[in-house]
Amino acid sequence: MTQGRVSHVIFIVTAAITLPVYALDFKGYARSGIGWSSRGGEQQCQTVTGAASKYRLGNECETYAELKLGQQVWKQDDASFYFDTNLAYAVSQRADFEAVSPALREVNIQADNLLPALPGAKLWAGKRFYQRHDVHMIDFYYWDISGPGAGLENINTGWSSLSLAVTRNSETGGSQGYISQQIREKDVITDTLDFRVADLKVNPGGRLEVGVDYGRANPSEGYSLLNNASKQGWLFTASHRQTLSTGWSTSVLQYATDAMTSLNNGRAQGAAVNNRGKMLRLIQHGTYELNDRWGFTYVAMYQDIQRDDDNGTRWLTAGVRPMYHWTPTMSTLVELGYDQVKSQRTEQTNSQYKITLAQQWQAGLGNFARPALRLYVTYADWKEKWGYAVSNDLGKIKGMAYSDNTALRLSRGARDELSFGAQMEIWW
Repeated sequence: MTQGRVSHVIFIVTAAITLPVYALDFKGYARSGIGWSSRGGEQQCQTVTGAASKYRLGNECETYAELKLGQQVWKQDDASFYFDTNLAYAVSQRADFEAVSPALREVNIQADNLLPALPGAKLWAGKRFYQRHDVHMIDFYYWDISGPGAGLENINTGWSSLSLAVTRNSETGGSQGYISQQIREKDVITDTLDFRVADLKVNPGGRLEVGVDYGRANPSEGYSLLNNASKQGWLFTASHRQTLSTGWSTSVLQYATDAMTSLNNGRAQGAAVNNRGKMLRLIQHGTYELNDRWGFTYVAMYQDIQRDDDNGTRWLTAGVRPMYHWTPTMSTLVELGYDQVKSQRTEQTNSQYKITLAQQWQAGLGNFARPALRLYVTYADWKEKWGYAVSNDLGKIKGMAYSDNTALRLSRGARDELSFGAQMEIWW
C-alpha cells in the first residue's frame, strides 16, 4: 500500500471516530395470528352495531403492525434534535402473500431544550402520534388528534405542564365548487387547535390533565361547504390518573359539540352535515397487580351522543380482564365484556355479551407484559334490533338508523358464535 493510500485510510478512520455517533431506535407494535369460527371458515370478530370499539382479547381478525425508526441526529449540551418515523401495515391474514400499501403514520422532528427561556420544552413539526389517550382493553382512543401538525409541549410552569399544538385531517368530498360551469367536489381540510394543562397535583398520587380542542373546516377558495355542514366544534377533556401501590386508575370526563362529535377523539369533521349535536362521555379504566399471581384490567364507559337529526346513540360498556400467573412466563386470562347501544332515532337497543378464555405465554409478570403468545376461545352472544342504512335505496337514507322489520334487516339480528385460534402480540 502506498503512502498516499495509507494517509487516505487513516483520514477516513479518524473522521469516523471523531464524528458523533447516535443509536438508531427501533420501536413498534404488531399482532397477528390465525382463527376459526364454529360456523365454519375464518374467525369472525364481533362488534355491536353502533359501538365505536370492541373487547379485543380473542376478538381481533387482522394482522396489524407499526414499525418505528428514529434517531437523535444532533445534540449539544442539553439541546437535541430527534427524527422519528412510523410505517403501519394492515392485512386480513388470509394468505401467505398479501399485498399491502403501508400507511405513513409518522414522520417528524422533535427538538428538546432549544429555547433557553423554556428549559425542558419540546418543539416539533411533521406527522405525529400526539399525546394519545386510550383504553387498551377495547382499543379505544378517546383523545387523539394525531396527524400532520406542529406544536410546543411540556412547558414547565412550576405547577403544571403546558402544551399547544395544531394538527390537520381531511374529509373526502366535503365541499362543492364550480369548474367550467359544472359542480365538482373536493376534499376539505379540517384543522384542530389543541391546548392542554397536565401534571396538576390535585391529591397525593393523583395527577389531573385538562384540555380544550377546537376544530374547524377550511375549504379551498372557490369551494363552499355543503348546506347544513357543522363547520366547527369543541371538545373539552378532564382526565385524572391515580397511581396506587398496586396499579393505577384513570377517570375521564369529555364534552363535545357539533364537528367534534363524529370521530369522538378530538379530530373534527366540519364538512359533515349529519353531526350537529353534542356528546357526553364518562370513562373509568385501570389496571391492578394484586400480587405476583393475580392482576386485572377493567373499563366502564358511558357515552351519549344527541344529534339534531335524532341519529345519535347512547353507548354503555363494562368489562374486566382478570389474569392469573402460573409462572413468570405463563398465565391464564379471562375477558368479560358487555356492550349496549340505544338508538336515539329508533329508541331500540342493541346488546352483546362476550367472554374469552386465553392461555398465554408472555415476557414476565404483569398485565401488559409483552411479547405474548396466546391460545384463545371466544364466545359472543348478541341481540340487535336496529342498524344503519348502507345506501339510499328502498326509501332509506344512507347512514341513518332504522328498526329491523320483516322486509329488511339492517342489524346482525339475534345470534351467537364461538371462535378459537392463536395470536401473537408485541410492543417494544
